[in-house]
Amino acid sequence: MISKKFTALASLLLCQTAWATDNLPSTISHNTADFQLCEDFTLRYGVVIKVAEIGWYAPDCSASVSLLEANQKILRFHYHKNVSGDFFRESAEEYFLINLENKEQQRDLTQPLQQFNQGYTDIKSGEYFDLVHWQDKELNLFKNNQLLASTTNPILANKYFNIWFGKSPVINKLKKAFIESP
Repeated sequence: MISKKFTALASLLLCQTAWATDNLPSTISHNTADFQLCEDFTLRYGVVIKVAEIGWYAPDCSASVSLLEANQKILRFHYHKNVSGDFFRESAEEYFLINLENKEQQRDLTQPLQQFNQGYTDIKSGEYFDLVHWQDKELNLFKNNQLLASTTNPILANKYFNIWFGKSPVINKLKKAFIESP
């Protein structure tokens, strides 16, 4: 009896793993550069409901440093559920500010952060956001390949990924999958 349950559970988990990157391409082209899928993660509500597939991309995964140290990267969020733009704006601001090192940075970066986050719009199932960190100095937000927001503030561009991978990430399981994996 236990063996049958274990086999059924293992089959279910293997199927979920196989579906993990259904909507994440193996490469993304940006500014004449090709970015390879380095890692992927499926964000779920409970065990069964897929919310989003998330992938991080670099020009060369084998030569790339960690996600946070890479000066050229793409983080893609492919959604399976509808999510409001207000949710993205509010949570991005909250977790960006929490992960800054001091009050001075919070003061200096709040306005450029809010300007950048105004680009977030509602997203529907099947759509995706790309966050493109380009040459360590520019951050762009795309929705389905359409530019929504851009900043050339290098501090904002470098620290933006701390929303997901800083000391207090918005999705702890994502940080563990991309940063703390063996």
